[in-house]
Amino acid sequence: MTIFALSTASGVAGLAVVRVSGHLALTALKTISRKSHFDPNVLTKSEFYDPESGNLIDKGLAVFFSKPKSFTGEDVVEFHVHGGHSTVQLLLKSLSNIDQLRLAQPGEFSKRAFVNNKMDLTAIEAMGDLINAQTEIQHNQALSQMNGSLNKLYLSWRKSLIELVAYLEADIDFADEDIPENVLNNINSKIEKLLGEMNEHLKQRNQGEILRDGYKVAIIGSPNVGKSSLINSLANRDVAIVSDKEGTTRDAIEVRLNIAGFPVILTDTAGLRDTEDEIEKKGIEITQSKIKEANLVLELFDDPNNVELHENRLTVLNKCDLHNNYKQEGCINISVSNGSGIDDLINKIAEHVSNKFISYTDTIPTKTRYILGIQNSVQSLLSAKSIDLKVNSELMVEELRLAIQEIGKITGHVDVEEYLEVIFKDFCIGK
Repeated sequence: MTIFALSTASGVAGLAVVRVSGHLALTALKTISRKSHFDPNVLTKSEFYDPESGNLIDKGLAVFFSKPKSFTGEDVVEFHVHGGHSTVQLLLKSLSNIDQLRLAQPGEFSKRAFVNNKMDLTAIEAMGDLINAQTEIQHNQALSQMNGSLNKLYLSWRKSLIELVAYLEADIDFADEDIPENVLNNINSKIEKLLGEMNEHLKQRNQGEILRDGYKVAIIGSPNVGKSSLINSLANRDVAIVSDKEGTTRDAIEVRLNIAGFPVILTDTAGLRDTEDEIEKKGIEITQSKIKEANLVLELFDDPNNVELHENRLTVLNKCDLHNNYKQEGCINISVSNGSGIDDLINKIAEHVSNKFISYTDTIPTKTRYILGIQNSVQSLLSAKSIDLKVNSELMVEELRLAIQEIGKITGHVDVEEYLEVIFKDFCIGK
């Protein structure tokens, strides 16, 4: 079937793009435009008509991409029309009335690109990350992986493993012939090299989690020290209720910020104190869980006499303006009310998150399935390494094949039908 969908965001806009992919794409364009010829890769001024009523839908532009030189690897056309709701709906309705055309499922254009070997799975998932990127580093990471940085790394490991299997199978199939001793001796050293590279890759998983989910900063402290006021100040909007009454924050309130190009999640938590209020107790339990989850704990005080320094926490003294601008050693001294010290605090948070990326590369694993696949590969390689090559080379081959299969699942070089629904389900229709 030939598929079609709105590929730009829905809603009123100056421009909307409707994409069609499949063997009848050009036929659909000719039918609706009433033109008999379109040069590939050339934007052409066109009028678009409803094939049934003959009424003019819009005047716009059209472009035809001939297979295989298109996003999906199939014939693709795009209708560029005005972005009014009625215009788009009339065009979609006209396409649906053409025989053997149907509305695309979410992610179906990208799925066809994968099936037609235009992109591997890591590149397609990176494209989804690029669309959803909110910070510069997320954008750069996604763009690099969409251009194949991860695919190249994983394929290099797969190639090395296939070569090892080839050597070992030669030993099995031609046991009567002499295999060079140095070739067999090098196999374990090559396995060691692969293990080193894969384990180094897995060490970057924390960076991948931060890029994907955000660097988590929990703001904690006693009631009324200014936690809610601080998160409102950092967010430049009222996200938390500010009150002089103690215990008003009963839940964790999160706000996402872009700090130094990194995604940062700030969490305002319930004040820590002894209380008999059951609801407040529940809020304090949530605070404790947020402390455990946090990459950084920001502990806020409002009285120099109560400050406690903890090695693994960022200590902040608020309301310095009420204490004659007193400066406490070992603290970041701020006043939420007049804004002093806020820039210093933001810079300190930026320093903490940047330190997580000192050894940053563009091949960090950003998906849980990548991490699980490499972990399984490492386990197979460890099993292979423990096998006596002279006695059980067949078993070593089997373990290496399992490692190859795990890496193939990541890139899509083996049967991954069971993963496709999961991978494409979050894509928007038209992508």
